[in-house]
Amino acid sequence: MFLNFFNVFGQFYPINYNKYPFINQELNNLQIYGHKTWNRFFEKLDKQYKDGDKNINIVHFGGSHIQADIWSNRMRENFQHSLPYNNSGRGFFFPFSLINSNSSHVIKTSHSGKWDGFRNSVNYHRGPFGLTGARAELLDDSSIINIWYNNPKNSYNSFQEIDLFFEDSNTNYEIRTILDPSIKIKTKKFNGYIKYKFSSPVDSLSFLIKKKENLESKFYFFGFRLDNNKNGISYHSIGVNGASVPSYLRCEFLEKQLSLIIPDLVIFSIGINDAYEEGFSKDFYFKNYDSLIQIVQKANPNTAILFTTNNDSYYKKEYPNKRVFQAREVMFELTKNKSFAVWDMFEIMGGLNSIKKWETNRLAKEDLIHLNYKGYNLMADLLFEAIMKSYKNHTNKRG
Repeated sequence: MFLNFFNVFGQFYPINYNKYPFINQELNNLQIYGHKTWNRFFEKLDKQYKDGDKNINIVHFGGSHIQADIWSNRMRENFQHSLPYNNSGRGFFFPFSLINSNSSHVIKTSHSGKWDGFRNSVNYHRGPFGLTGARAELLDDSSIINIWYNNPKNSYNSFQEIDLFFEDSNTNYEIRTILDPSIKIKTKKFNGYIKYKFSSPVDSLSFLIKKKENLESKFYFFGFRLDNNKNGISYHSIGVNGASVPSYLRCEFLEKQLSLIIPDLVIFSIGINDAYEEGFSKDFYFKNYDSLIQIVQKANPNTAILFTTNNDSYYKKEYPNKRVFQAREVMFELTKNKSFAVWDMFEIMGGLNSIKKWETNRLAKEDLIHLNYKGYNLMADLLFEAIMKSYKNHTNKRG
């Protein structure tokens, strides 16, 4: 039996609740209003923990708190490191440094050539957009994109497959891998992406993208998907600075690319930017989320869906943003109406004005909106603990 980790309900990163008394430990649970999809998710998760024969995809949507890949990467580590055979891949990834924005601290990228950047969160930025919510347009005749794991330490920091998502308006660009010649590569082209399979795992790779002829043509890049070509858990972090719910409704290829992974669990952490606007409307927020949910359910009608309420924040650092209550009400209404689950981050972190306590304890930034590295890691551990509590309750009931 490989379940000692869960039998004793230990945690990969134990939470010191005594150090943070403002956190409502007793509230740190999932509130599940529809058990059908969640039972299916927990059963699949249980099968993976017992037999290691399942491939599980978790997709986490958000804004800047997910683009930075701190909260989401800690969740990825918690899931993948809990057992030695749980890592099936990094998942979808956009190299935001390509468009002069902050990117993951885990995977680094560099590039040659000039690119123009577009984000779904910027109203005047035109599409198309894919699942990652960002797009880069090549301005030069060629470019090399380098991608590598930062300080790789073990097999978790490698991949054996990579999908490159792009659009070539006139089939006028050559895409070539630059890799150790001893590693064999199998390539297969699909509509909208190319899949590369390597004979052995790698932790770094380069791509040469080059125009073939002097023709009027456009090359759009939508990101990568990193995979290990084995069973386990993939945690896809989908976040764009400033993104709101309508931002993801602008992503034309979202359903198509999401269908490639068939998500088992989707976590929605979108709302802090919606509720920051003075013209915030509960009705529009509800309708927009409902539209986004329908897209996700087209990719997999049986996916388990989890809302995380907005963290407490201040408006312009002057006063508490009480629109968090309206956004929270919408999430609970959607959860109950559609039989989803909700994790009440707002109340768990301490409720209204708690962001000041998080800042005092060096868990949040001075803008009183964002958490810092330590704070997002703590938030991830809280969420992971809540999910594992529900998982354990499910397994106990089943016997």
